[in-house]
Amino acid sequence: MLSRDRAAPPASEGSGASVPPAGPKAGPVSPGPEAGPVPPDTEADPVSPLPAPSLAAPGSALPSALLAAIEATGQPCPGEACDLLRWRERALIEALGIAVSTVDATGRLAFYNAAAAELWGWSPPLLERHWCGAWRLFAPDGTPVPPEQSATALCLRGQRPPPGSWVYAERPDGRRIPFAAFPSPLRNLAGQVVGAVTVMVELTGLHAAEAARATVERQFRAAQDALPDGFMLVHPDGEAGAACPGFTIDYLNPAAARLFDASREAVQGGPLRRLLAGHPRCEALLQALAEVLARGEPLRSEECHRRGRDMVWLRLHATRLGDGLAITLEDITERREAEARIRFLALHDPLTGMPNRAALQDRLLQAGRAGTPVAVLALDLDGFRGVNDALGHMVGDLLLREAAARILGCLEPGDLAARLDGDEFALLLPGEDAQTRAMVMASRVRRALTAPFALGEYRASIGVTIGIAIGQGPAPQAEALLRHADLALFRARAEERGSIRCFTPPMATQRENRLLLLADLREALSGSGVAVAYQPIIDLRRNRASGFEALLRWNHPYRGPIPPAEFVPVAEESGLILQLGEWVLRRACADAATWPAGMKVAVNLSPVQMIGGEVPRLVREALAEAGLPAERLELEITESVLLQHNETVLATLRELRTMGVRLALDDFGTGYASLAYLRVFRFDKIKIDQSFVRDAVRRPDCLAIVRSVAGLAAELGMTATAEGVEEAEHLAMVRGAGCPEAQGYHLGRPVALAELGRFLWG
Repeated sequence: MLSRDRAAPPASEGSGASVPPAGPKAGPVSPGPEAGPVPPDTEADPVSPLPAPSLAAPGSALPSALLAAIEATGQPCPGEACDLLRWRERALIEALGIAVSTVDATGRLAFYNAAAAELWGWSPPLLERHWCGAWRLFAPDGTPVPPEQSATALCLRGQRPPPGSWVYAERPDGRRIPFAAFPSPLRNLAGQVVGAVTVMVELTGLHAAEAARATVERQFRAAQDALPDGFMLVHPDGEAGAACPGFTIDYLNPAAARLFDASREAVQGGPLRRLLAGHPRCEALLQALAEVLARGEPLRSEECHRRGRDMVWLRLHATRLGDGLAITLEDITERREAEARIRFLALHDPLTGMPNRAALQDRLLQAGRAGTPVAVLALDLDGFRGVNDALGHMVGDLLLREAAARILGCLEPGDLAARLDGDEFALLLPGEDAQTRAMVMASRVRRALTAPFALGEYRASIGVTIGIAIGQGPAPQAEALLRHADLALFRARAEERGSIRCFTPPMATQRENRLLLLADLREALSGSGVAVAYQPIIDLRRNRASGFEALLRWNHPYRGPIPPAEFVPVAEESGLILQLGEWVLRRACADAATWPAGMKVAVNLSPVQMIGGEVPRLVREALAEAGLPAERLELEITESVLLQHNETVLATLRELRTMGVRLALDDFGTGYASLAYLRVFRFDKIKIDQSFVRDAVRRPDCLAIVRSVAGLAAELGMTATAEGVEEAEHLAMVRGAGCPEAQGYHLGRPVALAELGRFLWG
């Protein structure tokens, strides 16, 4: 009796071992091919499809390996039942559709099914030749495989082919097909190998799938390599529940290597912990990645990582992929730096780097919620605008930075200094005894800012005016504290530049009244609440009016007439003076155009108009609209304008002179450098301030000034006009002093246009 080798892999019903995965694995591949005969030289009957025998008679449970062995040895099978069993087993092998063949101990082909013939591409004759020497086999790399190294030949010699081995077999049509052979030895009762049964599996489809998979993988890697963002594939290298989880890097693209300033070859295949060594939260991040692997919930976070000497911000997104993780990394350093810069600029002044108004208000609110006593100092730099206009904005900016540095140098721990706007600063001093601290700090800051500044090749000296407010209480009071400091600063500027004033409640009332007054003035300007009155200017040599000065008048609907000295400063502070001044200029030119030829109109210009009111353009438009000759318009400016804005005002005056407009220096004698201005610019008229005129009748020094100014004007070819002639003795004095013109209540009060008849035609 024959038996199968129990030590060999089982191959029941003619089938072999399971087919291994297609394709070669890493490292050298040992060939272990199956072989079959080439077409014979002599004619032979091919194996025809098996006839369909009657399977009605049941056969014994003899194994198929036994039938194959009997077939291979040529020994007769005893009895009809064995024939039925043989045909049934063959039909079963055919029905399986798996290529199966058997050989005897010498390697001659004893049996093969139709699937084997289809695999080989032809039907070789049985027992014609040793098939293992006739089948052309090639290793996966294309190297020919000797017949004695085929899988079946190794099996007949009692050897096992390497696991997973496969080869190419060349068919008669020249096509090479990949397949794997799984032979099992057949032994007799004595244990001798009498043949082998081999199952053959074609791998063409598996190879195609493997090739497609490899192509997709190459494309995936190429796409990931080209990405600007970092990408990594990692798998855990320890137990999922370990206290300190670890991961191994399977793959990372060049962008990921650059993000960590690492060599891709050195990092790939190594531990992720080593790559994250510069991360301040390395262990916490590894634990979070382990949670992603355990729970399947993606991780999104922004992490700060050290790269050399720099800190790099990375946006990390980790998702579970199979038994590992896919991690994307985006460099958001520039975005985070831009956001930090935006946050800084939101709370800091870009020129000086000091906190701004928003930061100061935030600190005030914090102090208010905490009930901390605080003092707020509002600072205004005196003389800054003169430096800025005279030396330019670059020097002005340098002055602001130097002033900010000096202010910061005066602070104590916990204090805050902020730049509010332009040349305005503020200090916040928290702590007990705020009143005393505020006065000490105000004196310290004033000493620091009044010392000369070295600004490149220039030197400049400025001053500072300070308003102080003290507060303690809930947030609403803290918010009002800065406003109170501003009110104290406003009062200090109005009373004396360079002074220090503390807030008192009446200041708030006065400020509120000014705001109400401003609102009413805006409404009056938009309607018909303001008007122009004209005061005659008398030619003392001819005893007749030579012109009229246009004076703005406001008759409040509830308060009655409001003096210009009360509402003009409010208009100048708010900027409304620009609209008022333009309206007066256009109205005066239109009215003067109805007067007799040669009759002049004088209009006062505010310092605010001279700096930012585009005076030449407005004058040109007003004259054109009214049809008034330029020489009949006389514009009056004060010495304070020239003192504060020298170059800007002089350029405007020269342009007006070119147009033919007459220019007068008003309130002469009350400024600081009157004679110097007369040397720089030649005015058409000098108006002697009324304070000198009124006192000249009883003070010899004032009379001397009036006479000197009148004589100086005559020498320079200018007209001297005496203001404030309120009585007959004033008129006699100015006549005797040599003034050719005068104006005042004694000569004529300001009246409406309709009441000028006696001066115009008298």
